[in-house]
Amino acid sequence: MLYEFVMDVVVQTVLITFFVLSMLVLLEYVNVRTSGRSNDFVNRHSNWQIFIATIMGLIPGCVGSYAAVSLYTHNVIGLGALVANLIATTGEDGWMMIGLMPGKAFLIFGILFLLSMGAGYAVDFFSHHRNKCGQETHFVLHPSHDSALHHGLHAKLADNFRHITTHRIVLVASVLVFIVLVACGFLSDHHEHASELEAHEGESDFFEMLIPVTFILIASMSLAVMMFVSNHFLEDHIWHHVVGKHFLKIFLGTFLALAVLFAITNVWDIKAWVEQYSANKVYFLCLLAAILVGLIPISGPHWVFALLYFGGVMPFGALLANCIVQDGHGAIPLFAESKRDFIIVKIVKVLVALAAGIVVWWL
Repeated sequence: MLYEFVMDVVVQTVLITFFVLSMLVLLEYVNVRTSGRSNDFVNRHSNWQIFIATIMGLIPGCVGSYAAVSLYTHNVIGLGALVANLIATTGEDGWMMIGLMPGKAFLIFGILFLLSMGAGYAVDFFSHHRNKCGQETHFVLHPSHDSALHHGLHAKLADNFRHITTHRIVLVASVLVFIVLVACGFLSDHHEHASELEAHEGESDFFEMLIPVTFILIASMSLAVMMFVSNHFLEDHIWHHVVGKHFLKIFLGTFLALAVLFAITNVWDIKAWVEQYSANKVYFLCLLAAILVGLIPISGPHWVFALLYFGGVMPFGALLANCIVQDGHGAIPLFAESKRDFIIVKIVKVLVALAAGIVVWWL
């Protein structure tokens, strides 16, 4: 039990927190590097927001959703784009579906693409929701310091380490330790269904390798930023903004969410509960189970539906509904930043899942 808690809660909290903060560092760097033009472009083109967010969500894994949530919490993308991304995503369970049933998996991804685009545009058209995430509304620019005519964005590596600050030491050392721990397997993305993939042509090896490589790549890019940027950017943009305003909120919010979910999933036998409904082959009970389990914002419980469908027990509509409502670990940073927006997104996803499930039943 202690090992499972460490793997499912502590390790996942560290992975999610470091990955999201690394994404924020990179987004902060791009924003300052382009003097805010990159974010302004995305803000002005809501149609492209929804399309790009949908494509990011369709990529198996939680990387695209982490990025979308990071952009949303800084008002770079709107609620419609966020909804589209979180409907499209199937988290790490997307890899399992590709391994078990590639034809049906890509059919589901195609349906999710259409539903995500439609829901995203509908939310933007009908909703006047104001994003109140975070302590500021946008990535911050400091024109008098960020311009090339003053302090500049970059500094010489030798100068940065010849007169290295305490904050740069802490940041660089922390990311280096994180990269080493991930590379050595001490921090790994733990999944209960990993053993199920072993019987399917090596997808497990690919899956197990891709996740840490992604974490290492993003963390390495943020490490490069921390090493080469000027003291002003490191102090004001990374230390005071990214770390100061987001680290504790994301870490504690993620830990709390995962700890509560760990307790629930260890008391409640989700697989047995789902099989009880699916054994009777009562469509709407299966649909209800799929939606309720989909509300759980972690990867793991949802693989049951893919396995039961693969075994001919679960109807397609229930599997599709679960894919719509679930978002793997992708929405946990949103829960940490704004529980209100998390609930709004889940409500929209439930309504879309119900509609899709009923249409599939009629067909």
